[in-house]
Amino acid sequence: MKWTNTNIIVLILIFGCFSCKTKNKTEPLADQTTLNVSANLDVDHLNIWVKNPKKAKEKLVDIGFTAVPDSLSEIHHGQGTTGRYFHFLNGYLELIFVFNPTVFERNNAINKHVDFLERANFAQNGALPFGIALKSEDYKPEKIPFEKVWYHQDWMGKNNGIYAAKNSKTNLGEPSIFVVYPEIESRTFESLSKLENFPGEEDYWKAFFKHPNGAKKISKIMITSNHLNVKTQTIRALNNMDNVVIKKGSEQLMELYFDDTIQGKSFDLRPELPLIIYL
Repeated sequence: MKWTNTNIIVLILIFGCFSCKTKNKTEPLADQTTLNVSANLDVDHLNIWVKNPKKAKEKLVDIGFTAVPDSLSEIHHGQGTTGRYFHFLNGYLELIFVFNPTVFERNNAINKHVDFLERANFAQNGALPFGIALKSEDYKPEKIPFEKVWYHQDWMGKNNGIYAAKNSKTNLGEPSIFVVYPEIESRTFESLSKLENFPGEEDYWKAFFKHPNGAKKISKIMITSNHLNVKTQTIRALNNMDNVVIKKGSEQLMELYFDDTIQGKSFDLRPELPLIIYL
């Protein structure tokens, strides 16, 4: 058979179409969508559930972190929890714990679709005690790249709520994941000078961002879980984000890196906290 230019072009088109169909079967469009949407996500803050907040807080203070005073620490009204807080220029760490057992039980009876009860009982059920709150550059709930449930408290306002990953209730080996709405996103600053120049009548809160150990920004977050499926929607979304790594390992551990570890120091806070700090 004599091959003409027309024959060659037709074959190229046929094989090209076949290749496209094959690629779509092995690389679903949803994966690319997850990748694109994850690029618009950022970490707002981090949670670690604790049983003894006093000891856990002391471990961080002892290595040079400044804590928000207990008297100023936010109480999660209607939820029965509160936290001990450590603020940085690009987010904060919260040591969360049950503050009012009666309110906590009532809230969990009403909001059975969220995972507070399971996470608070991590010592009994082996749940991963870590949470990651996300924020979106272009906040649109329909673009959140994983199945979600809505969680609301009266203090949020009539139409506002937090979107929690549906997986967080059933896959306790994953971090607890939720997306906050813009009005409650944490305040961030490019530098300490930007913080100092931020206008306001009261400046006392600026002291909470300044740490004797020199830590300024969280530059990397690594979470290890001993029971993890890295192929779920939530974990794929997180691992597609910059500076976030969720991996399977032999233990439950959070590792926080600050300022690209410019100081070359590390602090292992176990067993009081399943946390390693790198400065």
